[in-house]
Amino acid sequence: PSSATENPPDSPALSSASVSTNTHLPPISATLDLPAPASAADPTPSASKAPDSKEKRKRSRVTPEQLTHLERIFTQDRSPTAQRRKEISEMLGMQERQTQIWFQNRRAKAKLQEGKRNSRSGPFDLELDSPPNSPPDFDPNYEADIYALIHEEDAVSIIPCTDLCIGSWRRIATGAGKHDLVAYMSLTKRCLTWFIHSSGYGFKMEIPFTVVQSTEFQSLGQGRAMASFFLSGTPSFYLEGTPSPRPGEPPSHAPRQKVWKTCTDWTEGTQATSVARHDLIGSATQLLHVLRVL
Repeated sequence: PSSATENPPDSPALSSASVSTNTHLPPISATLDLPAPASAADPTPSASKAPDSKEKRKRSRVTPEQLTHLERIFTQDRSPTAQRRKEISEMLGMQERQTQIWFQNRRAKAKLQEGKRNSRSGPFDLELDSPPNSPPDFDPNYEADIYALIHEEDAVSIIPCTDLCIGSWRRIATGAGKHDLVAYMSLTKRCLTWFIHSSGYGFKMEIPFTVVQSTEFQSLGQGRAMASFFLSGTPSFYLEGTPSPRPGEPPSHAPRQKVWKTCTDWTEGTQATSVARHDLIGSATQLLHVLRVL
């Protein structure tokens, strides 16, 4: 839609810079209604009597909500790095050691289950030397939820992903069903799109195929991979808004559906404008398909 360029609210990457907009929007920051990390003020064994084993077990137990997120992350990354485990711990309100032990136990359980089935490791196994001609099918309900969120007029191919990194700016998908990080490709518009959803608002950047100078592919195992896109130009940036009323029409009669409005770079430090490399981690099958199209 044609509209004057707007400046977006705060960056999705915890930037605290204040930006003026026509409509007040909340800071763009992913939040989870999860237990807070254990307080550093908890008494140490030297300061008070050590809790009994029952209390220890109770304090370290993973909550059902934490377990849901851990299981989802495990399907994408069975062996997260120390840095990734730290991020997961902060996101879920867990101790780093607790997170490390959970992944160790979960890998052992998965190995035992796979041995009993005497089958391959997962649904994403593929020969990486033979990229697919078309992307795998998805649950229609899954795609319907995303299409309603991104409200694109043209058909797109969703690229399941967990991480997006541009310079030091990084976004991590926080949970199943939230769709706060979505990547997709439009053959009609011939562009890639990175979509961020936070605090009820959508932000996206579009990358025309013509500015993708080169790509790299790195398999991470367990059906996951990292695709790197090296750009020769800058993306176009958008934020969600509502269309302005027609001349003479009261504001209350304006359509309520959200539309995309052009804006300035909303990443921290405007790194998506200055950094030419974009790293996307997700399904190896889907990323191979994207690179083949490019």
